[in-house]
Amino acid sequence: MIVGKAAERYGDVVRAGQVAATRASGDLSQLRMEIDRGLQTSRYLDYRQSGGWVMRARPVVEAIADAVRLSPTAELVALIERAISHVVKVILKADDSNGVIGNLARELLDLHVRACDAGNPDPIKLARWMVRFRFDDQDFFEVDPVRYADALGELGLMAYRRELSQRLEAGGDSFAATYAKERLAVLDGDTEALVGLLGGDLSQPYQFIRVAEVMAELGRDDDVLPWALRGITETSGWQVAQLYDLAVGVHTRWGEDYKVLRLRRQQHQRMPSSSTYSLLRSAAEACEAWPKEREAARAVLAEHDLGGLVDVLLSDGEPEAAWQVPGAHSDWDPGPQRWMRLAESREASAPNDALGVYLRLADLQLETTGKAAYLRAVAILKKAAQAAGAADRQGAFAAHVAALRETHRRRPAFIAVLNKARLR
Repeated sequence: MIVGKAAERYGDVVRAGQVAATRASGDLSQLRMEIDRGLQTSRYLDYRQSGGWVMRARPVVEAIADAVRLSPTAELVALIERAISHVVKVILKADDSNGVIGNLARELLDLHVRACDAGNPDPIKLARWMVRFRFDDQDFFEVDPVRYADALGELGLMAYRRELSQRLEAGGDSFAATYAKERLAVLDGDTEALVGLLGGDLSQPYQFIRVAEVMAELGRDDDVLPWALRGITETSGWQVAQLYDLAVGVHTRWGEDYKVLRLRRQQHQRMPSSSTYSLLRSAAEACEAWPKEREAARAVLAEHDLGGLVDVLLSDGEPEAAWQVPGAHSDWDPGPQRWMRLAESREASAPNDALGVYLRLADLQLETTGKAAYLRAVAILKKAAQAAGAADRQGAFAAHVAALRETHRRRPAFIAVLNKARLR
């Protein structure tokens, strides 16, 4: 007799064999049975059980994918809609905090649209399913009428608009309705409606981003660029970086490298960081102008972002120049992570400098109790031991470790970690 987990594994093997047979036969009645058996559950699934359920459901989804590839039909479209409905119901009674069941649902939605493209579904039924699925069945997955436009055709789009209008009149989900209106405006190429729906009061970067992105979706670079540039001029905040990317994308597609360089220079001056420095460098190198841009770009960081300056100097292979930055700004602390990078870059040429940094960083770790802090401190002390050897300062290092043992003698866990590492 097979019991417990062994029985479950045996059942999985049997089901996998049945699903494989379904794929081979192309029998949709068998596939329907596998969908009903493999994509439902009558019990609540906790976090761990959700992952197990997805693993057992995977062969069914793969069988559906094979059917879409081999023989997409209107009947298969209806079966996939059934599968999606089952999985959505499972999500509603499961802990899907890691998103694995949701990902399975997205796979099925992708298979659905692919089957619709090739399977000639009834456009009226498809339109009704799209509206019903979004307004009645759930509120976390969207179905995009733009993506379904070919399958819907003129007749289906008319039905979709009609169904949507009825839901709006009945006071349906406002978010779903807004999304549908936006996507229909994209489908219609209605610039005025898109700006009104996506742009709002045009006071924030994300509003300009949304308008520019939809113009890009429509292939209208002549509209993307002015909207991105206007957003750059009229708004502020970290999201402006995305507007620069959108504008740069247009100039790149048009082969206008010097205009890209000009925008990246402006971006670096406006929101200086190691990231904008890197973007500026790439743009300047495309124009063979980096040697002319480099010092000015670093000067901007020196004035506004010393951490970014250290980062780029290290990335550019100039550890000596990076090491000089903290010394030239005694009131500025690079922070533990940058000090570590500085010490590591300095160790080969000036191990004594690196040793001093390592010892300070180890002491900093020991301001916190607990084994994790002790392990981090000892890992740094090992680096310090190596630097001390290179600097011929083993005695000073040994004295520091002895002082640590005395200072922290009431921390047996730390002493044990030191002993295990053989640091004395």
